[in-house]
Amino acid sequence: MYNPQQLFQFLQYAKNYLEKEDVEFKSSDVLLDPSNEEDANKLIAIALAEHRDGDSPSGFAQNIPGDQGRSRGPWQIYGSTWENVLREYDIFKNVDDINDALDDPGMNAIAAVIIAQYDVGERKGIDNWSTVINDPFEIKANTGPFIEAAKEYDTELIENPVQVQDAEGNITEIPAEPSVQGYERSKAPDVLETPPMNIANMASKLKIAKEGGLFKNAETVVSYSGNNIRQQSGEQINNMHKNLLAPVNIADLNNNEIVDMYATNVHPYLSYNAEYKGVGMQGDGQNVVDLLQNKNVNPNDSYYVPGERKVITGDQVNQRINVVKSYMYQYFLNKKQQEPLEQLDSVYEYIFRTAHPFIKVEDNVAGSINTVDDSPDTALTTPNNSRFEKKPGQNLGDSKQQEAAPGFLNNLEKILRVKPRGSSSMIPGLPPTLQNQAKDFLDR
Repeated sequence: MYNPQQLFQFLQYAKNYLEKEDVEFKSSDVLLDPSNEEDANKLIAIALAEHRDGDSPSGFAQNIPGDQGRSRGPWQIYGSTWENVLREYDIFKNVDDINDALDDPGMNAIAAVIIAQYDVGERKGIDNWSTVINDPFEIKANTGPFIEAAKEYDTELIENPVQVQDAEGNITEIPAEPSVQGYERSKAPDVLETPPMNIANMASKLKIAKEGGLFKNAETVVSYSGNNIRQQSGEQINNMHKNLLAPVNIADLNNNEIVDMYATNVHPYLSYNAEYKGVGMQGDGQNVVDLLQNKNVNPNDSYYVPGERKVITGDQVNQRINVVKSYMYQYFLNKKQQEPLEQLDSVYEYIFRTAHPFIKVEDNVAGSINTVDDSPDTALTTPNNSRFEKKPGQNLGDSKQQEAAPGFLNNLEKILRVKPRGSSSMIPGLPPTLQNQAKDFLDR
């Protein structure tokens, strides 16, 4: 059962998807724009009215088929009536059964917004719902009990549902761990987030690295180089940092040097385990990929770009990442491995190629290093044979593709104790490439 807060979240997911499909929303008495709060209220009121208790709102929408199974999901949409229209959109093109797709509340919300924007024929927009056409519940008039019930949500709050109801009416609990199961958390502020870095934080990390204490010696650390995940032991990385930073007095570095050295020598490394930014990986780790795939950063936040040595806005980060997300998500699905550690590499490759390149920084970092870039951002160009952003958590393509072994990330000891590939041929100390980096840095 879905309350107005959750219905609002579904509509935001639908809005985000359709905006990426270049849909331009219209607003009128029958055409509803989900970006408009009054129109969003009407859309939520329609879902509540479709699941009303007599002539009164129950306060919830359900996911039980109505009208002898013809109408589906929170917005009770007839798959047979709208199939041709919906299949014009990539997210519906490859599903085998349109009704199965409409049983997913996120996709149901996308269909609802498409219908609410439908401007063809006699019955346009929300007049396609019987609960609205003659306005028996005053939804079109923006009054009445269903509209009032629909307003019970907070645009700044992302509430985690505790249970999901499937098309047969079976209720299942949602695990406490963050995942994408029956609801979307595309703008969840606290999921996969870390506090922004400032100059003092970066200098502190560099001091710890110089002392050889950035990682535990026994843990495995990964970086991304040459299109491959590279594994090293924490001891190797610690020894490398001690040698690299030995001649450097961190206190003597200016702000630009601190940020550059942090971005070049500390930021590229991540601990290799079945947790990322506080989120434990489930199954084959796809829950983390799904959350990242469906997440945009705050457009007003600031991010440092290591390779370019400049600070850009969160809006520019979103522009850059969203260009590659569809390609990387399909790449992740096609590359799924049965061997647990190989599959974990695939999860980390997705992280390194989407979310990790940018360092979230406090707003005043930009001013302190004088690298603010006010010019329009240039989108990255990446081969992309599909503009379709797949529904998170759902492979809408070939159902026969190789599946990862079930529950393969349950054995954390195996992951944490794994011997880094190539470690036998590696020696403690500073690789020549990093010696060159240090020389170049000190020459500056």
